[in-house]
Amino acid sequence: MMISEDMRWGVLPSNFKKISDGNGNRMAVRNDCPREIDFSRCRNEPDRRAESRYHGRSALSAIRLSDGATALVRQYHHGGLLRGVTGPWFFTWPPRPFRELSITEELRRRGVRTVEVYAAGVSRGVGPFYRGWLVSKELSGAADLWAAFQSGFIERAGLQASLQAVAVSVRAMHREGIYHSDLNLKNILVRMEGKEVVSYIIDFDKAKLVLGKLPSELAKKNLRRLLRSLRKLDAERKYFSAAAWQQFLDFYYGGADAKV
Repeated sequence: MMISEDMRWGVLPSNFKKISDGNGNRMAVRNDCPREIDFSRCRNEPDRRAESRYHGRSALSAIRLSDGATALVRQYHHGGLLRGVTGPWFFTWPPRPFRELSITEELRRRGVRTVEVYAAGVSRGVGPFYRGWLVSKELSGAADLWAAFQSGFIERAGLQASLQAVAVSVRAMHREGIYHSDLNLKNILVRMEGKEVVSYIIDFDKAKLVLGKLPSELAKKNLRRLLRSLRKLDAERKYFSAAAWQQFLDFYYGGADAKV
């Protein structure tokens, strides 16, 4: 299968450069990317990385940087039925890591709170198949929303303040025309910044970007996706009660029609 150069890379942000090693490995690297981030540190070479405390569909790896910061490497894995069939191998072009990089950078440009991406890359396999990874800067002090409930962070920070922070971040994402196909409690991060709770949204590899504000029906569909995640993870509603969900909707809609 012949894949054009445009399809190999997609449309990358202007502050990222293309790097290829001639062996089927490609990286889009931010112009000021730390020198420690390279092919050998990002591909499946666990001896050169340490496992972090963060998990997506698999554990994220950590790279300690010379400036004291930490970079997180997320390997792409299929979910659902495809997980047991193709696992880490993908065949959609342009590659999902480059697409997620572009969407994430565009959201950051628009002021939506999300992670800072250092690099994205792919390693070619047989035919059109590839494995991919995304490298981002660790958001120090942050925890995903589900972990924040379990650890007691939400209780300490205040449920109302936390729900309002999450509602603000989700509303900002929808205002910018993003439909997050995998919006769930683990893709929403919270942390304290000064005396305030602040929320970030991550993992846009399957996100869809539309012109203008996200249509109301799509926004409601996205919120229902989040509610399904809540019901799955917190089936007994131990942490996130029906009343808390209604309060979240009130914050999201600003007191308007808070129904999904």
